[in-house]
Amino acid sequence: MSKIHFLNVLEGDCNIIEHDSGRVTVIDVSNASNDIQTIQEQFVRESAARAEMLQRTKVPIGKKDYYQKREPDNPISYLKNLNVQSIFRFIITHPDMDHLDGIRDLYEDFTITNTWDTNNTKTCDMANFGGGYNPEDWIFYERLRAGKFTDTKRMSIYSAESRDYWNADNIHVLAPTPELLKYANDIEDWNDSSYVLLYTPPKKGGGYWKILFAGDSHDRSWDYIIKNYSAVIKNVDVLMAPHHGRDSGRNYDFLNVVKPKVTLFGNASSQHLAYSQYPETRITNNQAGYIVMDIGENSITFYVKNLAFANDFRNNPKRNWGNAHWSAEHNGYYLCSLNAK
Repeated sequence: MSKIHFLNVLEGDCNIIEHDSGRVTVIDVSNASNDIQTIQEQFVRESAARAEMLQRTKVPIGKKDYYQKREPDNPISYLKNLNVQSIFRFIITHPDMDHLDGIRDLYEDFTITNTWDTNNTKTCDMANFGGGYNPEDWIFYERLRAGKFTDTKRMSIYSAESRDYWNADNIHVLAPTPELLKYANDIEDWNDSSYVLLYTPPKKGGGYWKILFAGDSHDRSWDYIIKNYSAVIKNVDVLMAPHHGRDSGRNYDFLNVVKPKVTLFGNASSQHLAYSQYPETRITNNQAGYIVMDIGENSITFYVKNLAFANDFRNNPKRNWGNAHWSAEHNGYYLCSLNAK
């Protein structure tokens, strides 16, 4: 069956799906670099802003810090360790640099058949470009968005549309719509231009798992999704929390419908994560390290990089499951399983 790799990528997002079809989907990229370093890349990598990212966990008082922020994954190295030769689809959820960090190197090192990207109108002030990101990545993205990079098939796919291969691997676009994108372009707030994707691999009995990739989607997107797809997203199995799980002044009413069994938080400072808003079973990859989900017809099994986190999670008094064991197949420690009903 399929596997999902939820990477620990410093400040942003990167998900890798190994489909049972043999194809590979990558959703967003961050902290990616190959073996060829330009002068600009070296400058950014050695910058104070980049160094500060490594220290930005900021765990609240009373919570343990597992220091995974200091050991971020490089998606290019990670993909090569999986023996990935080519990427069938690369999905750019929205045009923020923490979702585009290293994109040029990614396209240099892999053949990417299809690229999903919105027709956003974001621009960047190149004279004041910074924040620990490489302006060469933004320049490459602008070429890609404009259709000037022709080594991939670029597609802008919207909610309820049908295109070649768009749902061939059980991936369904819930947002954005053209209207949501226009709103985001008009007010220059790119969160509501973000892709929201539902992944539905099969499970036993003819049903399917519900795994929701929320990008950085905000309230306007969720108003649309709840209105049009509430039956589809009800009681999801796994939610990649919107905006990395940050408490970003948003409405959380969508969780009354989504009700995830497991929520994954991406990379943001722990002091900004909205722990109390989400159901109890939460895994944060700036503490667990990368997270691997092995998806079968009978269960979704979770593995994590960090042993100390896995043992503390499993030995929580509410669980008392005993210490985690290593899985060489998944290159991680067994954490828990969701079983099909």
